[in-house]
Amino acid sequence: MINKLNRITKSFILNEGVAPTFQSWIQALSDNLKSLNPRTVSDGRRVELMKHQLNELRKVTRRMHENINLLEDQIKLLQEEQK
Repeated sequence: MINKLNRITKSFILNEGVAPTFQSWIQALSDNLKSLNPRTVSDGRRVELMKHQLNELRKVTRRMHENINLLEDQIKLLQEEQK
């Protein structure tokens, strides 16, 4: 029983700093923007601009993620060559 409690406590502490991914943040922001109902034309423009910025952010994060994967693959190849 004590070992199980220690394991649960350890896993909680180790996972405490785990943050959601960028994709989940973007999805949550997108859902929140879709739920907004602007009452004025200027508010509508602001929401439209935020949606555009969110789409651009989605594109940039996708490219960044692809670059990170490419760099990780290159690092693996270099490490294998050194061995």
